[in-house]
Formats: sequence, structure tokens, C-alpha cells
Amino acid sequence: MSPRGIAFLASFLLVLVIVFLTDRFLRPGLRHLLEEVTALPAATEFYLRAFVTVIFFIGAAAALGSTHSDLKPESHFMEYVWSVADDMKDVLQGIFGVLLGYVAMITILLAALRRRQP
Repeated sequence: MSPRGIAFLASFLLVLVIVFLTDRFLRPGLRHLLEEVTALPAATEFYLRAFVTVIFFIGAAAALGSTHSDLKPESHFMEYVWSVADDMKDVLQGIFGVLLGYVAMITILLAALRRRQP
């Protein structure tokens, strides 16, 4: 396998792990919040699925957009590590942006629906 293939595979596996862990850490609290605020099971499922779909696509797009063009067949192990770490920077920035937007959207939803409830 070429050095670019190894670095790409490592990047993509790390993206999957990051997306999985982000989902597992945030899903229980987010589910409880959405169930309490909306009281609509369909809305809760929609927002949770939309959240997972968006963070997966953002992470996958960042991983697929990586080139690893600076790696040569004789590259040392640390060059692989730095190349993958550079990709993870882009992935984490994308996921952070999505989380920031999602929290803003949920906050607006929470504020709008809380006022109407007695």
C-alpha cells in the first residue's frame, strides 16, 4: 500500500472514531433536551439524525479532501503522524463549526418553545 493510502486510511478511521465518540457523548443529553422541549418523538428523531448525518458528512468531506501529497515511499513514521494530524485539524474545525451552529439552532428552538409552554 502506498504512503498516501496508509495516511488516508488512518485519517478516515480517525474521522469515524471522532464522529462516533461525538455522537455517543452528546446523544443522551440532546435526546432528553429535545424530548422535554418539543414533546414530539418525530422531531426528536429528526434532529438527532440530522445531527449525526451532518457531523459524519463534514468529517468525511475533510478526510476525503486530504491529499497527503508530501509523503514519499521512504517517509519516516513521524511524517505520517504529522500528515494525519494536519487532516484531523480540518476535521475537528469542521465538526466544531457544525456543533456551534447546532447549539445556536437548538438554543433558538428552546427559547421559542419555552415561552409558549405554561
